Amino acid sequence: MNKTFIYVPFALLAASLTACSTPPQKDIPGLTAGIDAANAGHYRQSVYHEALAEKKLEDANRILGHWQNDHYWNINQHQQAVDAAQEAAQHRLASEKALCQWLTEVHGPNHLLDEPVSGQYSAVFFATGSAVPYKAEQHEVAILGSYLEAHPSITVELRAYTDTVGSAASNQRLSERRAAAVSDMLIKHGAKRDQLVVKTLGQADGPDNTRNQKHRVVSMVTLHPSYIDCPDLK
Repeated sequence: MNKTFIYVPFALLAASLTACSTPPQKDIPGLTAGIDAANAGHYRQSVYHEALAEKKLEDANRILGHWQNDHYWNINQHQQAVDAAQEAAQHRLASEKALCQWLTEVHGPNHLLDEPVSGQYSAVFFATGSAVPYKAEQHEVAILGSYLEAHPSITVELRAYTDTVGSAASNQRLSERRAAAVSDMLIKHGAKRDQLVVKTLGQADGPDNTRNQKHRVVSMVTLHPSYIDCPDLK
């Protein structure tokens, strides 16, 4: 039987071996970005912290088992066990918080669909020196009071102003009386006191001793709570 020998030029062989032995270029930023992306998001963080909590809990239980079975243990194990149990509790809490944030992201939009309009603005105006709203606008207060009664989770911010006629001190007191009058009317029509956020701001900016109907006002803006899962989780 004839044998056929194949001769490969040395230079070509060396080049081939060099190509095979050269490691690929390291893409550390690219790989880091991929790992970060895999760990991103509240749900992934919840899983991550849960895994760490389980690992630390295993360490604490292992040492506890040694003690319960009278196995040999050294003084360092005591602190190791305490630290492991504390870290397990911390990671478990972090896991629950991240999970609740994820649930809020998932559930929040659905709950907002069931809520009324996200915000309402209205205002009532007053005559010079008066703390009684014009009659035509008292109807607006009645509507808002009924609205707050029907939606107890919603609050309203009242911002009371005056124009610059009179002293700053007397105008501060006048803005307080105006805010109190609107607050009492809202409560009369169904709102609860704790739904009212009252700010008495005295006279608005403007030239001194100038009548301005726009500044003789109590503005009313509803504040809608954001939906949060697990609100009691601290």
